Amino acid sequence: MTRASRPEARYHPRAVRALTLALALSLGPVAAVAQPPPTTTPRTPLARAARALVVLEDTSGPRALGVVLAGTGRILTALEPIHAAGELRVVYPDGRRDRVRVMAVDVSWGIALLEGEAGTWPEGVELAERDGRTRDAVSWFPTAGSGSSGGTFARRRSFVGNNASLLRDAWELDPVPAPTAVGSPLLHPQDGTLLGVVVPPSTLTITGADVAFGVPLPVLRALVRRAGESTRPWVGITFAEVLGGQGDVASPGGGLRVRVVDPSGPGAQAGLRGGPSGDLVVAVDGRPVRSIAGFGEIIAPLRAGDTITLQVLRRGATTDVPLTLAERPREPTSSTAPRPAPRAPARPTPRR
Repeated sequence: MTRASRPEARYHPRAVRALTLALALSLGPVAAVAQPPPTTTPRTPLARAARALVVLEDTSGPRALGVVLAGTGRILTALEPIHAAGELRVVYPDGRRDRVRVMAVDVSWGIALLEGEAGTWPEGVELAERDGRTRDAVSWFPTAGSGSSGGTFARRRSFVGNNASLLRDAWELDPVPAPTAVGSPLLHPQDGTLLGVVVPPSTLTITGADVAFGVPLPVLRALVRRAGESTRPWVGITFAEVLGGQGDVASPGGGLRVRVVDPSGPGAQAGLRGGPSGDLVVAVDGRPVRSIAGFGEIIAPLRAGDTITLQVLRRGATTDVPLTLAERPREPTSSTAPRPAPRAPARPTPRR
């Protein structure tokens, strides 16, 4: 790898915030993700790690690989291939898809930590206990569904990244991973633990790296810690956007149909009812909502513990429903089918 002579590319801090907000709020939940029991138990550490390999795609097709982290179910991947993606989704090993939100990014290194909207994948990899060393053996995946490729950490290099930041101890890999390996985990071949992530050469993420390289373990640890401090609010509801005059929707402006209510979430505690004819949310704190993105924009500045008031249409009557936001649970929450909501409390008095 040689330092490029091209001009340095930078992200303006406002652009970074806008990118994160756009990805985090513009994507609504889809069908819950489930993991059927594998027909055979993977015997080797790398075979087990392959069960944590996912594909990130949009309407144009695959954008990058990613790896699910054990415990949280969050997904580490390369930032550049996904930063301009529309309708970004994760494809899990069983073929199911889920929309994702951004939990944290490191623009200088070009990595992102994502989270599924509808659930989490139960199989993941652990971060290694120590960083790699020069000439250590390392494995990665050229494509999803392929066997792993072997190589070594050839040597460490330092580069100037975005915002003129100095990136120390990036891994030069031998052989160089194929372009399709971008976002792949770099794994310890003996125990399958995570040592790094493959990111591409680019003027958007690195100036000075002209081939794919590995982001080292300490950088990944820092990103995971930063995301762990997130207080992004959670409502425990899967919505569907509906138009005014559609079906039984009396509201001329439409709203958000409550389709699935997580029985352990704030929506269930508030007594919201899901299903094909579930509650229709038409406003939050007096502000009309017509899209999932609009709902996300309203609650984004809030924190767990804050209470919002949902204006709900239920069986032709308008009801105000207070809902207290919570932190998203960290344990897996996927199920093979939508779970029924618990019995709702007494129906509030309709507004006259």
